[in-house]
Amino acid sequence: MEFLSALFTAAFDSNVVFAQMVGMVAVFLLAFKPQDAVRFGLALWAATSISGLVGWPIFALFFEPWGIGYMAPIAYVLVSSIVVFLYGAVTCTGKSEAARARIMTQCTLLAVNACVLAAPLGNAAAGEATTLAVATGSSIGAGLGAFIAVVLFATIRQRIDERLVPGALRGLPISLVTASLMCMAFSCVAGIAGGLFA
Repeated sequence: MEFLSALFTAAFDSNVVFAQMVGMVAVFLLAFKPQDAVRFGLALWAATSISGLVGWPIFALFFEPWGIGYMAPIAYVLVSSIVVFLYGAVTCTGKSEAARARIMTQCTLLAVNACVLAAPLGNAAAGEATTLAVATGSSIGAGLGAFIAVVLFATIRQRIDERLVPGALRGLPISLVTASLMCMAFSCVAGIAGGLFA
């Protein structure tokens, strides 16, 4: 039950993009076509989940016992980058040159994405109260929340008819309005998903 509660809380109640406002760059820059958003969202989900799963033992077994928790963000940046580029190297296997270049560009965007860093930092912020089940659930849930945010925003952005939007609101302004409405929608249902398994 701890795992499911942490998963749904991280994915919906405290969504890393719309509730915590982390990783909005991925939503604005890459959420244009739903097909591309699904591909990038899956990669973001995998990178965030793996980064959180690798980062928690590092904190629990090394930083916390030694009392050097302040070093965790530096280590997580390195761990997240290594995880993302290893993921990219595995994904590039057997692909054409153009596909490899696209995947490595995507990996560069993933490595600097704040969502990938937010999962291990969130697990570390919970401290001693975090068990392996909670850390796993919150890591996978943070990735799922980022995936949902990117795909939902791309779908909504595609449905906005730019001809009906006033000239002053076209482009980035209507995207900001849409993102703020989605943030309000996620904050309105906060507490419901995680409470199902309490």
